[in-house]
Amino acid sequence: MRRLTAEEVHAQKIRELGLDPEALDLTTPEGIAGALRRAASYLCPCSSATLVRAVVDPLRGLAPDLEKAKELAQETLEAIISHGDLLEQPEVGDGAPTARVLLYAAPARFVVRQSGLVILLGVAADQISPLPSELERRIQYLGHVRRLSPSSGTEDLRGDLRQLGFLELSSDAWLKGPKASTASQALVASDRALDRVPPSRDIPGLLLLDPAKPVRYYRGRWVEPKAQTGRFVARRQQAYGADLWCYVQLANGQPERMIDLPQRGSRWRGCDEAWHLQMAIDAQRGSPQRFRVTSSGEAVVLELFSPTPAWARRRWDAIGEPVPTAGSLFAYRMPKAEIEEERRFAREALWLEEMTTVSR
Repeated sequence: MRRLTAEEVHAQKIRELGLDPEALDLTTPEGIAGALRRAASYLCPCSSATLVRAVVDPLRGLAPDLEKAKELAQETLEAIISHGDLLEQPEVGDGAPTARVLLYAAPARFVVRQSGLVILLGVAADQISPLPSELERRIQYLGHVRRLSPSSGTEDLRGDLRQLGFLELSSDAWLKGPKASTASQALVASDRALDRVPPSRDIPGLLLLDPAKPVRYYRGRWVEPKAQTGRFVARRQQAYGADLWCYVQLANGQPERMIDLPQRGSRWRGCDEAWHLQMAIDAQRGSPQRFRVTSSGEAVVLELFSPTPAWARRRWDAIGEPVPTAGSLFAYRMPKAEIEEERRFAREALWLEEMTTVSR
């Protein structure tokens, strides 16, 4: 019997997860994501803490920094939940939901992009993957994301995956973004909600997102109330914890009405609702927020100048990868075949305007 080295253990376990041991090990995001999905296949339903422990504890003696590996596992778990591989649901006790939240393995599903690219979702029970080996070898792993590209223009990946028992999701059903609407319709809905609340006079620590400030410099748009009149996306202080997002009506710098964001019943964070609402406000003012597409070798880079809701970032995480950028807030590098769909999404769902493109 021969004792395996740490490197040999990494290589063997990465290979068992269907990954490339020449490029990855158990402490990479791809390795951690694969291990989380594998552990979920036999532990779920379970708590997040249980799943993280199941992946991190076996790394003792294999990871140079176990605490760092735990942090990565926690971050990756949040990403795969948001992505749709796992589902968060209240635990059911005596026929009724309880306050405890458990993780459940989502069934094997897929989303097909306009380009033919397939995004794989979910967890296969009792096996690494339900795909045949010829398809398994073609999966592209990037962080927590798994993608499958057609090998030719005639390959029917949709039909093949359906035959294998995968469920198809539409892009809208996967992203769970707001219903399609114009900027005007989105703004009217928020204005009606604000109209219904009683007056609110004193709001301590209020900061406004000023729509009159340049849309390309997000940090420079935050101002204190002075003599402004109108309705604004804002943040307000609370005694404990992070500042709260809100939508506020002012008259000569004095608050008159306010609603907190997210609004009751929303499934999104306050910042997601606020950023989307600000996009609607800017578009209605005739100064929409901007995006830019630049060439980058065989790919393109999508650059954004303001924060975007999580449901928008989720789709870009799935088809591209974040890249460093100068002059914009964040950027994603993605295949050229994907950009037309993203141009349309930016214009129709986020009400953005494209800037003149240049080569990088």
